[in-house]
Amino acid sequence: MVQTLEHEIESTQAAEPDSRPISEIAREFSDYNEFSYRPVPVIAVVGFVLTLLSSMALFVWLALPLCLIAFVISSLALFAIRREKTAYSGTWVAVAGIVLSASFFSLGLGYQVYTYQTEVPEGYQRYDFLKDISEKGFVTVNGQSSLHPDVLDMEGKDVFLKGYIYQTGKMKGLGSFILVKDNQDCCFGASPALTDRVGVVMAPGKEIDYKAGKVAIAGKFRINEQFTNQDLEPLYVIDGEYFTTRISDF
Repeated sequence: MVQTLEHEIESTQAAEPDSRPISEIAREFSDYNEFSYRPVPVIAVVGFVLTLLSSMALFVWLALPLCLIAFVISSLALFAIRREKTAYSGTWVAVAGIVLSASFFSLGLGYQVYTYQTEVPEGYQRYDFLKDISEKGFVTVNGQSSLHPDVLDMEGKDVFLKGYIYQTGKMKGLGSFILVKDNQDCCFGASPALTDRVGVVMAPGKEIDYKAGKVAIAGKFRINEQFTNQDLEPLYVIDGEYFTTRISDF
């Protein structure tokens, strides 16, 4: 017991009082209690949200510009964070936005290019509905209206053409249908102009179901020699051999 008492006395004598100024002790105490949270800047969050939305570019080309916007905003966010290192956190949010938006843009553009280059079946020639048919219209020769020579030149050729199915009410097992140049004609009830529609007659056993989006047809192009200008009767006809929805947006 005597030894224990001596040990306590020695410990008490060894503990010297802190001689530092009170202000220094207070500053040290405040350092331990400092709130170290640094917020993520709003611009970084906005950039990351836009990046997530830009993932649609993998399937829809209209989202490609959104990838560029997300890339720029995320880059500005990273610049702001690094400029004010002690004020902001969120470096990885900005970096993720930059990397992902660039990846979505590259993959989306690559998908569109690859699909465009491989979508035409062997033996068929690509034609643009708007430029090669609709905009050609009719020409006047010796006072008489006639088909454009370029359209007449398509007679008997194996063509690959994109467009939209004109909805007439039937949804399944379409053996024939009207293909129009844009979705305004197919989806808003407008009656397509004569040069804005092509009749499609699918080969036996190759009937298709109605699709609301853009589709493609491959077959032999011909002029309707029995044209009588009845309601929605097509002047141009394709004897369809191939139908697909897996096409590029161009």
